[in-house]
Amino acid sequence: MNARRESMQGLLSLLAVLGSSALNYGYTLLLGRLLDLPGYGAFAAFTSLFMLTAALPIAFQQATSRRAQGANTGAALRTGALVGAALLLLSPLLGPRIGVPAAWVAAFAVTVPAMVLLGAWRGAAQRSGRSAAFGWSLMTEHGAKVALTVPLLAALPGPAAAVTATLLGLLLALPVVRPRPGAAQAAAGEDLPVVTGGREGKAALTFVAAAQSALLYGDVLLAGVLLPPADAGAYAAAATLARVVFFAGWAVQVAAFPVVARRVAAGERTGPLLGAALAATLVIAGLPAALFALAPAWSAQLAFGTGMGGAVVPLLSLTGLGTLALTLAGTALNHALASGGAAVLWRVGGAYLTANLVTLTCALLISPEPAHLALTALAGKATLILTAALVLRPTTRRFPHVLPRL
Repeated sequence: MNARRESMQGLLSLLAVLGSSALNYGYTLLLGRLLDLPGYGAFAAFTSLFMLTAALPIAFQQATSRRAQGANTGAALRTGALVGAALLLLSPLLGPRIGVPAAWVAAFAVTVPAMVLLGAWRGAAQRSGRSAAFGWSLMTEHGAKVALTVPLLAALPGPAAAVTATLLGLLLALPVVRPRPGAAQAAAGEDLPVVTGGREGKAALTFVAAAQSALLYGDVLLAGVLLPPADAGAYAAAATLARVVFFAGWAVQVAAFPVVARRVAAGERTGPLLGAALAATLVIAGLPAALFALAPAWSAQLAFGTGMGGAVVPLLSLTGLGTLALTLAGTALNHALASGGAAVLWRVGGAYLTANLVTLTCALLISPEPAHLALTALAGKATLILTAALVLRPTTRRFPHVLPRL
């Protein structure tokens, strides 16, 4: 009965994650029809900053879901307040540097404690089996953002309305997933895993999440720094559309992780699972990447209409290919995370960090043109394939059943 309930809870959580991701992705594409290129570039740069900071709530969510009890509320608020204060102090310098108004960064800084707290509370909901609260918090955050944007557009300029709606959606999701007084007691009798090794592994989890987010979203921040506003908007639109490749493959990673972890715990071979996951990723994520390469004009017009599509077309095949490389390597690293212990977290984070350093180094050497930045991002994400292979090698030595044929 417990296994059946856990399977159902896992399915509900997966559906909620996929549904909210689809809603968020559709919203971002819709804004491409409502905003001009400079406005879209500014909003995309803000979203990239938002997602980089989201490494903290993701780490708290994962760490709290593995605690024996408690919602990590105090630690989440303290960490969020510290990071928010730093962002608030830096907002006059950081905002103009990445191409967004300083007021947006300051407003976001004020909500960072709530953002981190939301991640901790979602982890507590996952641990205690409150799949409905977990799922509804995701749908509330992104659904409220969509619903609020329409009335806010009447009072605020387009990108400012979208930023305001994004922050309000985050705040409205908090009450939905607030811990219940009896949840900890109800979960106390269950067989719950507890993370050991230094503050529930939050440092390592934050490192991995931040490095992965930087590789996925950092090129848009670089566009805001290096390119004129219109070119930055075109690049942001191409990178955003190409992210459908990542989200398609990410669904494979979410489904594969618990299966691999269970087989490793049982001492069974997992090499075939890695092969199957990579093949599924190549098919599912490769289809949109191939579409972007073969029909970029049709894809851009379908997503953004005629207003922005023309500027996106020359970049779409490169951004799609780069995202496919990131997704395939991410599937391999996801397998390593499920197969290894806490030390693997640092190696996986190092793989992402190396790819980020390659991207940054190349970006500093190129001329400031959108196509050159797309090639730079492709080089960094292709590097991740090499670093992922290096991560798998020591994992394979410790667990010979992980990858019998690499």
